Amino acid sequence: MTTEAPKPPPQPQRTAADKAERSRLIGGIVIAVIAIWFILANTHKASITFWVVTVTSPMWLTLAGTFLAGMLVSLLLTRTRQRKARQ
Repeated sequence: MTTEAPKPPPQPQRTAADKAERSRLIGGIVIAVIAIWFILANTHKASITFWVVTVTSPMWLTLAGTFLAGMLVSLLLTRTRQRKARQ
């Protein structure tokens, strides 16, 4: 008497949208890792001028703030585009 191992259920085919989502995720992770590495490598102080006011802060703080602001703008633009596509 031989017992056969049960066959695993068939994997659903990945669509182009699934592949695009995965590519965006991998790309985002790569960009985030590079940005974090760049931020950690720049630890000296920097002077930043906002029109009239000059502020001195650690460069890593400036870079982190710029990176987060870019992520926020990207998120807002993506959400706006998705809302327009639904209508």
